[in-house]
Amino acid sequence: MKKVLLGTTALLLMASASPLLHAKDDPLEWKSEDGANSFKVGGVLRFNHRYEQWDESTNRGAGKLDFDIFRLDLKGNYGDFYFNASPIIQDQEMTSIEKAYVGYKIDEKQSIEAGLVYKPFAIYPYPQNGWTYHIPFFLGYGNNIAPGVNWNFDNANWDVKLGYYPRMLDADLRYSPEAATFDDLSENHLPFQSGYQNEKRNQFNARVVHKFDTESLGKHEVGFSGSISELYNTETKDDGKYHAVGIHTNSNYKRWNLQSSIIQYEYDAKNPEGVDNNRTLMGANGLTPSYFIASEGTVSSVNLAYTLPIKNMGKLKAVRFYNDYSYLDKAKSDWKSSQMNTTGAMFIAKPFMVWADYTWAKNANILGGAQNGTGLTSGQDSKYSDKWLYRVNLNLGFTF
Repeated sequence: MKKVLLGTTALLLMASASPLLHAKDDPLEWKSEDGANSFKVGGVLRFNHRYEQWDESTNRGAGKLDFDIFRLDLKGNYGDFYFNASPIIQDQEMTSIEKAYVGYKIDEKQSIEAGLVYKPFAIYPYPQNGWTYHIPFFLGYGNNIAPGVNWNFDNANWDVKLGYYPRMLDADLRYSPEAATFDDLSENHLPFQSGYQNEKRNQFNARVVHKFDTESLGKHEVGFSGSISELYNTETKDDGKYHAVGIHTNSNYKRWNLQSSIIQYEYDAKNPEGVDNNRTLMGANGLTPSYFIASEGTVSSVNLAYTLPIKNMGKLKAVRFYNDYSYLDKAKSDWKSSQMNTTGAMFIAKPFMVWADYTWAKNANILGGAQNGTGLTSGQDSKYSDKWLYRVNLNLGFTF
């Protein structure tokens, strides 16, 4: 983390070596006269309100509008070098990082990035349209970063990303969940999770996308992804294995967008005696308490969105309607499947962005709270096992 901050600071100092002028259309952007160097500050402030169905929820009444996140977006470049960083302050006095890396443009098609970089996999970087994250995100396949290096190749027909990550991001900085040890999740774990002490090391990711762009049929892509890593157990000192493979599509036709993905994954841990190999511990800094997922399964998702332009209604320029659906089939045959569906709309009225989500799910830890905490594993140890629950969520954001 210190190296990333030092690298970003160095770029800022280099950029300041030549005079930077305010961009005419943005008071928070500075550019050199020739446009070769720049620095821009942006971000978002969000507030959230929700109603949850289950009895134990603290959000069953009328509730109030609560602070969600404040994210600062810092971008800049110095010739062929560039940087991108997004620190976050969350509710409950949590802090995290969405990304923080330094890049270099090798040529018009290639670049390399180092620092806290996205781990490219399947629908990237967000695996859904709505504000409410879906099952792929809670399995670690969305908006997921780690210390490491990415190589990118992008032209009219191909988008290829290769990455190496020697270790995972520290648990107290994670915005998105990742496999973790009980000890690393000391601020967010539960006592019955104490035997689970596995962490990924030396992870390799590859994402290869073929793009199609036609005037009559719109823009489309088909992609294949793969990931492998060691799964080190801090108790046994043995290395297990992790792997995942995925295929996804992303199609745009006029105002419509259709996304789909299928991901098969497996955690093969070397746990001590008495620890269930069918469960893997996941966690992040905030969101929900640390939770179990099935160690092997297949997760599928289908997301559909339609953007409606708005005229003559002040700042409101468009409304994006969407439906996100995800399904987790667990390899253990007697474990119940998990499902989530979110229907909603995003109102685009810059600088304001508003999401209104209606989510219902069964056997998913995000709905039902601690009472449904086994939903992404057996789904059988909860009063809400195999029951559909719903949540209504409203998120208001101010961007700058």
